[in-house]
Amino acid sequence: MPTASTEHPVDRRQQILDAAQRCFMRNGLHGTSMADVAREAGLPEPDVDRYFTDRDDLVRGIAENILELVTDFFEGVLKEEPIPPLGEVVERFADTVIAISDADGPGRLAPIYWASALYNEQMADRARAPIHRGRAGWTEIVERERAAGRVPAGADPGAVGSLLVCLLPGIVLQRVLFGDVDPETFRRGVRDLLRSVAEGPGAGA
Repeated sequence: MPTASTEHPVDRRQQILDAAQRCFMRNGLHGTSMADVAREAGLPEPDVDRYFTDRDDLVRGIAENILELVTDFFEGVLKEEPIPPLGEVVERFADTVIAISDADGPGRLAPIYWASALYNEQMADRARAPIHRGRAGWTEIVERERAAGRVPAGADPGAVGSLLVCLLPGIVLQRVLFGDVDPETFRRGVRDLLRSVAEGPGAGA
């Protein structure tokens, strides 16, 4: 059984979330009890209850970790001058998402809380947050790419941002279900899509 080795509240909270992730991946959300999580974390159950009230609360905590990763990614890219080409940004984003969707990463549990969001409003709020942040981040990136002349002048940044935010669930699901996608694939896809838009209808026919 794992032993409790940290005392700081932030570390203890993450210790519990890491244990919950392992339990959920092994037994599923509904096959995991709070007692299971406590045993996995090597903690008395009352200690776990001080941080998380139930399984949904644990899933929300994991979702918040993913939101933080998404936020950090966009903040980092938007600080760069000049901003990297869109294909490179997509490749780096895919690399980030794949990293959290492999092995014991929190991204593998994203489909669980997306499904929970259908009937749990609190979960829906948590599920919306990374999508909203991602859409805003992609929209701003496209605006700057358009200003740099790397995206067609007539492009609608909001519409393109709404499309690109689909990369988050799309990468997670393809990685979890098939395991056969990589960042370079998405970079090539964006490059080829932008090329086809620039060349216009009928190009290559």
